[in-house]
Amino acid sequence: MSPEPATAIDPSAPDRSAPYRTAEGLFGALRSLSPLRIISVCGPSVFEAIENFGAFGIHDGWMNAMCDRYHWHLQIDRIGSITSRDTIHERSGRRVLFLELREKLDAEPFLLLYLHRAKGEDFEEERLVLFEKLHALYGAGAPLEVAS
Repeated sequence: MSPEPATAIDPSAPDRSAPYRTAEGLFGALRSLSPLRIISVCGPSVFEAIENFGAFGIHDGWMNAMCDRYHWHLQIDRIGSITSRDTIHERSGRRVLFLELREKLDAEPFLLLYLHRAKGEDFEEERLVLFEKLHALYGAGAPLEVAS
């Protein structure tokens, strides 16, 4: 069996009409939602960075992306559930918008993707509209559609 062909996404292209329930659609949306505060949880380790999600490709079941400061690899079929959150931060009173990725709906999230903005700044309208589209799909938690 030959490996699946790579899917390359041009970061300067406008948002494509791919459904946001697919890997291509979700990761394409991350470009427009950037900058992101990316928090990766791996056992006792937590990695956090504020990054712009750049060009990415999907090949052999992996998403590979270039960010500002690192190259990111994520095994797509391990994303069993995505949940979006629109909440108010308890201490600051600021609105917080983010996605949680889990291996299973009842598992702890391994990746959190927050829409970042400078202190005292509001979210840009385009980012809010796109997040609301994602929130309509993932607010109650849903699987990412993976091509077989």
